[in-house]
Amino acid sequence: SLLRVELARLRARRLIRAVVVLALLAGAVGVVVALFVFGPTTPAVLADAEQRRDADLVMFEEFRQECLADIGSTGADPESFCGPEATTSDLELQYYLAEQPFTLLENLPNGALAVGLATAVLGFVVGATFVGAEWSARSMVALLFWEPRRMRVILAKTAVAAGFGLVLAAVGQLLWLGVGTMLAAVRGNDGEMLPTGYWSDLVGQSGRAVLLGLIATLFGFGVANLVRNTGAAFGAGFLYFAVVETALRIVASRSQPFLLSDSALAFLLPGGLSLFRPGPMVDEGTGAFQEFSEYVVGNVRGGVTLGVYLAVLLAVGFWLFRRRDLH
Repeated sequence: SLLRVELARLRARRLIRAVVVLALLAGAVGVVVALFVFGPTTPAVLADAEQRRDADLVMFEEFRQECLADIGSTGADPESFCGPEATTSDLELQYYLAEQPFTLLENLPNGALAVGLATAVLGFVVGATFVGAEWSARSMVALLFWEPRRMRVILAKTAVAAGFGLVLAAVGQLLWLGVGTMLAAVRGNDGEMLPTGYWSDLVGQSGRAVLLGLIATLFGFGVANLVRNTGAAFGAGFLYFAVVETALRIVASRSQPFLLSDSALAFLLPGGLSLFRPGPMVDEGTGAFQEFSEYVVGNVRGGVTLGVYLAVLLAVGFWLFRRRDLH
């Protein structure tokens, strides 16, 4: 069938295979680095950290007593001049650990976020390469001699690209879940307590990361299908994120909720993305201070924005593919 043919074409792309292999190698290097960066909180490690913290408490108290002796009978307020007595609550034990532990509460969701963004970038590259290479090699025209129904061809290619992006992002999240759980077991806290709803929130974030990988793959596919060249699609992506978005943030800050990168982060981050809009000057004469108002772009808003942009991009590409001369 046409779907099997398109899937075989995708697997045959050497650049796609190279990108996937490099991504796996980068992930393996990251795991090795994490094994050296993080360390378990064994009783001996905790005892050493507590000893060094207690030594700092004694040193701080000695300085405080010297300060109190220096002010003597000057009438200065000891509390404001020398400060209060330092306690263990003022010095968190984690800052005295030589190696921070890998925690499920913080590091696992943060890693899922990073993997989601990485697979989205890879998906864009794969989607652009998949269809852009066919335009560059002019094999698209030859394919239409075998299957002249253009819409059937482009829909099959879109379905294969979408399926690959979905699988790529899902495999990335599953691999990270396994790696993160392993790191927590060998480089984490024993008996770490997790809040209620932690796993459901993590699954929700990972699910959104998978959808983001699908969307990014189709974005790459759609852009390359419009410009008919892989390199031009990469250039268009770089121009948009490096130049267009930067300029819009400077000259039209209210456009931020509608930018692709902000919408992607709003869709992916738990609770959405907080943006700060500049308000009126507090001192109109000098302009020394400016008030800012917080604006939260939620997950649904970010996802809908991405979906609308993607639908328009694909619709224009399908229409041009159907109507435009292919030579």
